[in-house]
Amino acid sequence: MLQLFVVVVLLTPLPLGSVYPWSWGLLAVGIGALLGMWCLRLLARKAALAVPLTAVWPTVLPFLLVVGWIIVQLLPITPEAWHHSAWLWPASAFNAAPSSRITVDPAETIAALTRLITYGAIFWLALQYGRDRRAAKMMFKAVVLAAVGFSLYGLVVELSEIRMVLWFPKVTAIEDLSSTFVNRNTFATYAGLALVCVSGLILARVDGRMANTDDFTDSVDRGIDAIIARNSFLIAGWLLIASALLLTHSLGGIFSSGVALASLVALYAHARGARPGVIFGLAIGAGVLLGAAVVAGSAGWQARFDQALWSQPDDRGKLALLALQGIEERPLLGSGYGTFETFFTHRRPPDMEARYTKAHNAYLENAVELGLPATAALVAIFVSIAVRTWRGARRRRRDAIYPCIGFSATVLVGVHSLLDFSLQIPAVTATYCLIAGIACAQADPSLPTADRRGRGTQPDGQPHYPR
Repeated sequence: MLQLFVVVVLLTPLPLGSVYPWSWGLLAVGIGALLGMWCLRLLARKAALAVPLTAVWPTVLPFLLVVGWIIVQLLPITPEAWHHSAWLWPASAFNAAPSSRITVDPAETIAALTRLITYGAIFWLALQYGRDRRAAKMMFKAVVLAAVGFSLYGLVVELSEIRMVLWFPKVTAIEDLSSTFVNRNTFATYAGLALVCVSGLILARVDGRMANTDDFTDSVDRGIDAIIARNSFLIAGWLLIASALLLTHSLGGIFSSGVALASLVALYAHARGARPGVIFGLAIGAGVLLGAAVVAGSAGWQARFDQALWSQPDDRGKLALLALQGIEERPLLGSGYGTFETFFTHRRPPDMEARYTKAHNAYLENAVELGLPATAALVAIFVSIAVRTWRGARRRRRDAIYPCIGFSATVLVGVHSLLDFSLQIPAVTATYCLIAGIACAQADPSLPTADRRGRGTQPDGQPHYPR
């Protein structure tokens, strides 16, 4: 069942990032079925609860609070004063009293809630399966392998100038790589997550080889051997994914990935006991290398920088102001989860010709839809994951790279959410939840592996003792 779970999650980028109802609906049905089978196996004592709920309550509690609030937004029995004013419009038009509620669009809120619960289920299953270190390593390698395949497809399409996304003609960002995604920025986030995974696996292998000797010259030789001879597949994968990422020409995606890679190197060096000066130097070096790669990239970068510095082809500033107005009007209740497009349609200024379905800032968009308290709870989920993985990286003596990867992946999506809407794309969020679940499972070295009677044991059946 583990292999089926991994395949279902890693195929989500294939149908255009799973942005359409039929594709994310299939994901929801598949993950729901797998979660149901896992629960049945748990009840039949054929599976163990590898990570108990008490170990991850700082993540689960805010998730349940957010889900509970979204359900409240859907209920028609809430006080009428809470209901969105848009419900008054059809009442006056048709002389009828509709079943009003907090959300302005119940259908969209139900769809968004379904996706959110699906992401939570992916995180939970990855948390349970990822406690086993061999399964964790396999799943991280599978993420890299899938990303290599999608990156290779994107490179072939881009370099051959086919100008297609699967069998559909490309209509936006024609000169930029987007692989099977409609939007190049969302593929950039997906590629960045995979780049963090493959970088972590390479870093751990190189460090493991170099740590086996006290001689500096021998240590360097071992490191070079580990990079060139023993990690050829991972190095090739890193180059393919990095090349695809650069050819997206996504400034936000590249910047977020650079910050994430710098945090990965810095945290892992800190976990291995490096001095602060070494950590700072490694982080700066990672940033410089990424900057050099950007400068050496294609001519498309010049146009992107000019566009960012001197012109504003989109309405992101106006969208931000519109979102702030929506937050000011309903700071506690929101307009309903997943309803930003409806909110924008009713509030679009006359000078904005384009139609926007996203706010290009996940924090503002969630605040418009959920209200400030629920948005704070939603952000708390990611903060708790970052804290758990950061602590796990510092506490683990073996496999510290796994929580480091989870921390850096959280940094990546957190930074990029300030600039775009990648977490609203099911393929990106599903991949992140898989990574985060594995990382959280590997973050606690003293967490016992539960046997069928719920007692902590070692794999050989002996009582578990903290390392």
